[in-house]
Amino acid sequence: MNLETERRRDELLEMLWRLQERGGGMSLPELRRHDADQQYEGYLAEFKSNGAIRVEGDQISFTAKGLKRATDIVRRHRLAETLLVQIMGKTPSETEEAACEFEHVLAPELVNGICTLLGHPARCPHGLPIPEGACCQESRHAVESAVMPLSRMDVGAEARIASINTRDSVRLSRLLAYGLVPGASVTLTQRQPALVVDVERRQIAFEASVGNEIMVWRRVHGG
Repeated sequence: MNLETERRRDELLEMLWRLQERGGGMSLPELRRHDADQQYEGYLAEFKSNGAIRVEGDQISFTAKGLKRATDIVRRHRLAETLLVQIMGKTPSETEEAACEFEHVLAPELVNGICTLLGHPARCPHGLPIPEGACCQESRHAVESAVMPLSRMDVGAEARIASINTRDSVRLSRLLAYGLVPGASVTLTQRQPALVVDVERRQIAFEASVGNEIMVWRRVHGG
């Protein structure tokens, strides 16, 4: 198998998936606008012939086969970005090139392991949704000794935020504005009637249900 050819195929599927995600629709004019040098034109015909996509006029749509493959590629890419930020200390702007490399080499079992390690994050460092995998849907916690919901911390315990798993964009923005970001150290100071945490010398209170969406490492790394 030619790895460069396989990479190009994956990049086209990812490009189509992102066009669909942005709501602009998958069409030949829109694809060509993002692929000005037409480097993917041949692969488009290949995907049409092997049943990964349908092309009707100018409109492109995924088949079930193509959608699954494209979703897996996007999932790998966004989990790789999250891994690079949360574990390796990179900034979101530094992740794109490395994540592109990771997405082509990660085996399926490693992808689910990384997802579990990160606490099944709902969004990547850029705020985009990470497609769920089987490990998310089945709520596997193979590394529960390392990651848990903030709501399960003991009063007085300190931990570092691993991920925020809310799909509510307003809530996500509010939590990030409070300083509850991946990598931040928090101390749980109160459990009832609401959860209260100290973060960056500020006290923040919220409902226990919100604490279920904030995943933390049990111990502060390096501290």
